[in-house]
Amino acid sequence: MLSVSFQGARKLRRVLKSKSHRYSLNVAQRLLNEAEQYAVDHQLSESIVMVIHGDDGESVFVDQLEFGKHLSYINNLIAVVQHTLSSDLFADYPVAEKKTFLDRLGQQLQTENKAQLATDITSADQEMHPEEPTSAPTRSDNHSTQKQDSQEYFVEPDPETVEPEAPSVRKIVEDFIDPAPTKAPAVIKPDPSDAKPQHVPSERNWRPSAMVIRRCFMVLGVLAACFTLFLVGHSALNSANQPPTYSELIAKKQYLAAAKAYPKKRAEVESKLASVGSEKTLKQFVAVYPSDEGKFDLAFKQAKYSQVVGLSTQAEMTTLRKTMLAIAYVKTNQLDQAAVLNADLNSSKLTLAIALAYVHAARFDEATALNKTLNNQTLEKAIDTGRIYQQAIEKYQRDANDKKKSTAERKSAAANVQAFTHQLQTLGE
Repeated sequence: MLSVSFQGARKLRRVLKSKSHRYSLNVAQRLLNEAEQYAVDHQLSESIVMVIHGDDGESVFVDQLEFGKHLSYINNLIAVVQHTLSSDLFADYPVAEKKTFLDRLGQQLQTENKAQLATDITSADQEMHPEEPTSAPTRSDNHSTQKQDSQEYFVEPDPETVEPEAPSVRKIVEDFIDPAPTKAPAVIKPDPSDAKPQHVPSERNWRPSAMVIRRCFMVLGVLAACFTLFLVGHSALNSANQPPTYSELIAKKQYLAAAKAYPKKRAEVESKLASVGSEKTLKQFVAVYPSDEGKFDLAFKQAKYSQVVGLSTQAEMTTLRKTMLAIAYVKTNQLDQAAVLNADLNSSKLTLAIALAYVHAARFDEATALNKTLNNQTLEKAIDTGRIYQQAIEKYQRDANDKKKSTAERKSAAANVQAFTHQLQTLGE
């Protein structure tokens, strides 16, 4: 036995009755249809959690349904389950287990539909014959009037020659759902002496014909539902397992998944990681998808500037990588190479960095030349201060090398050289 419960859907609660009550599958399927129609009519968009419970009350299936979004399968229980089982969430489940569960769900729905149909037919029979006794009436001597049905008279057969009773409407419909061969009963013709004047059939006598029409409509409804279920299932299978787009994976920072799903965009993914990614993320990416560009970018993030210079002849040099290379030249004291590269980049920040590096190297003329384009007062002051430090370094260096000086004087001069050299090399930082 399977049952269904719903959770959530505050605005749809009047349609779903109760968010925690359990329903039979037949009732739950009808509630899905009513809830979707209600949401569409009232322009609602809400989510509910549907849980299918097994025989022991355990949850054997859980799914979140979106009402009011015109999803074609949302009002059909089997289509909802089939759509979910076809998604990535159940990709690791055995196909046989999913098929077994769908078969069990379909059999339970069919059983509940039969039970509901039998109840409806019983109610219809009672409406057609409200005064019909439960036991067969005895035939009186005065040949009492027999009940009429579809303009035919039936008399009770002799007990010694009992014929099979005519099948009821319930039996006819049940046989249609689950066909089983039956023998057509013989109709007993009434004795002319027992015949009574026929009366004009009332509206009540024509009710069985209405039941036949109702059965026809029911058959058409079942066929239409099966056809709809086929279309919905086919559409669901076609739309299932569609891979996420490249933009969706990048937005979720699933860079490795994006590179795997879209191999032609791996270089683009790596460049993005070089710009905004962390060193750890870029290192993982380069380990899985190695490239000269990835190694170049990773070496720069790891501040391995000598490797950056070495890899520059192999990697494709974009504007960003040229800037990274120029900084690596500065860090490795290859200032002339950095200045040449910056002539192409024309970066004022890079020009300032190169000029300060010239000051640290006591190359004040080159720093002054670069400052003509910057006209930076701070840099100009650093150049003037650097000249003073350099003069002090040269003076104390001579004293440290003067053998005429005492050992203490030479030692003090060497310490001053070291101190002013440090001041010069950190000037402006």
